[in-house]
Amino acid sequence: MILDEQDVGKLFKKVDCFETVGYMIVAKTAAAAAAKTAGMAALSLATTAIGAGVSAYGQAQQGKTANVVAQRNALIQSRNATIAQQNAEFNAKLQEREARRRRSKSIASLGGSGIDVYEGTNLIALAEQEFVDDMNMQLTRRGGVIEASNLTQQAAITSAQGTASQRAGYLGAGTSLLTGAGSVGMDLAKTRRKGIFG
Repeated sequence: MILDEQDVGKLFKKVDCFETVGYMIVAKTAAAAAAKTAGMAALSLATTAIGAGVSAYGQAQQGKTANVVAQRNALIQSRNATIAQQNAEFNAKLQEREARRRRSKSIASLGGSGIDVYEGTNLIALAEQEFVDDMNMQLTRRGGVIEASNLTQQAAITSAQGTASQRAGYLGAGTSLLTGAGSVGMDLAKTRRKGIFG
């Protein structure tokens, strides 16, 4: 096949047309690849931000839950303190009643035998027994006060621990958010340097 000038001109026009189409295809492919890269980068940034948010929420909730549990335990300890003091008072009154009954029985028994209970050594023994009984009741009451005081102090410590746990949860949440924001910022800067986001 012999080509004249006109045929050669037509051929070059066709080649130019194919070349233009090729450039368009390459450009579209490059644009699609760039769009896909930008999409993946945006997805990565969004995932990092969401992960930081979820982590922060979890830490805040964990601290809040720890505080709720601690406050509940502190309330129980406070109630137990009140119960301990009431139980001690009740036991002291039972001891007092039993001691009075025992002394009355002893006085009646001695009096029935014709012995004068309110003179001499009998009076001293009776007074000493009354003193010992009174001391036992006071010790019982004191034990209740000490137990109640210990439980009240423990309740205050438990409450403080709960408050500290909640603050630690919020602090951890803030740290997670700041770390996530820093990570997103660093990743965004890297993608901009690579020319992905302009």
